[in-house]
Amino acid sequence: MRYTFVPILCLFSILSFGVSAKTKVDIFHTEVPMTEEKNARSIAWGQGLEQVLIKASGNENIASNGVIKKALNHGSNYLAQFKYGTLNDEASMVMDFNSAQVMSLLSQADVIYWPTERENILVWLVDDSGSERLVGWEQSDLESINDLQNASNYFGLPITLPLGDMDDLTNISATDLWGNFAEPLSKASQRYPSDAVLVLKVSHEASQAQVDWQLYDFAPEKISSNKTAPLSGSELGNTSDAIRDSIAKVSAYYAQQNKASANQQADDSLQANFSGIYNVTDFFTLERLLKSLNSVASVQVRSIQGSQVNFTIELFTTVADFEKEAAKKRNLTQTEAPKFNNIQTMPTEEESLQTGDIQQSSQEIKSGDQLEVEHNSKPQEDIANNENSLWFDVK
Repeated sequence: MRYTFVPILCLFSILSFGVSAKTKVDIFHTEVPMTEEKNARSIAWGQGLEQVLIKASGNENIASNGVIKKALNHGSNYLAQFKYGTLNDEASMVMDFNSAQVMSLLSQADVIYWPTERENILVWLVDDSGSERLVGWEQSDLESINDLQNASNYFGLPITLPLGDMDDLTNISATDLWGNFAEPLSKASQRYPSDAVLVLKVSHEASQAQVDWQLYDFAPEKISSNKTAPLSGSELGNTSDAIRDSIAKVSAYYAQQNKASANQQADDSLQANFSGIYNVTDFFTLERLLKSLNSVASVQVRSIQGSQVNFTIELFTTVADFEKEAAKKRNLTQTEAPKFNNIQTMPTEEESLQTGDIQQSSQEIKSGDQLEVEHNSKPQEDIANNENSLWFDVK
């Protein structure tokens, strides 16, 4: 169950341009302890299928669905392979389930499917014992950190824990986190490539605990400037259950945000214009970013003019959904449509070289795609007058 915890060294290799830090989660693999009952294998197959379905849907209560309940009695029908193993010094069964059959089962049960490419969440946990407040670092021995990792594994939610090195200790404190201070949270979080930031505040009283959580569902750089209030909640119970309930709600939120259907069709389209594309690397990094958005069905270059690139984007959902996703990406800032006059301008020599480089590389890597290069303001003016046109600065 190691796949939902993202190694820090791997994260630092991700480009800072704004490419999503999404992590591919192996949701179809699981391991469960064996019982000593006569039908131990059948029990293990059913338990394994339930665990996989929870990770595939983000729904902890999926077993209450009538279709799912019947399927759990025939878990072996959905198996790809299994073997016997050892878990915590006890006999176990290691299983891989057939992804197509699991997705088909979810469809039959009318349950959403949460795709395996998932947002990576940076989690700052503060544990208040009553006498002191401690931050939960990656190598912390806090029991609440162990509970957090178990919960993230259970739901298939990729998380990253801060290192707790000198940079972290200098940039943020338990007091900053407990007080919801946006500036230090943003500053300390920016070193970790992530799609969102989750703050968990755990307070203890006798055998009970309360977990107050805030989810900043946008890039760390935008925490202090984004006017959107974080999602929040409060869970009660023993420490393990309260943390698990918090992660359950965060997982359900992302499952709903990213739900997929095998029969999805493009629902809308738009013209998206991006300024600040100066070389081939910028161009293809932006293109990959756009294609990674859950609202996007397809991306096609429409025109290139100097440092500006216009894409025709077909959407699975709505333009508003696209805008919401784009707002979460670091280095993308939505702007107003420019105002044009009737004077046409020719590109500078440098702009011509840049455009030529992008066009040539695009044709080499994507044979058959044609880039229409415009050298005057009229096409951009037409785009600006289009109701479904958006404009962004890339930094």
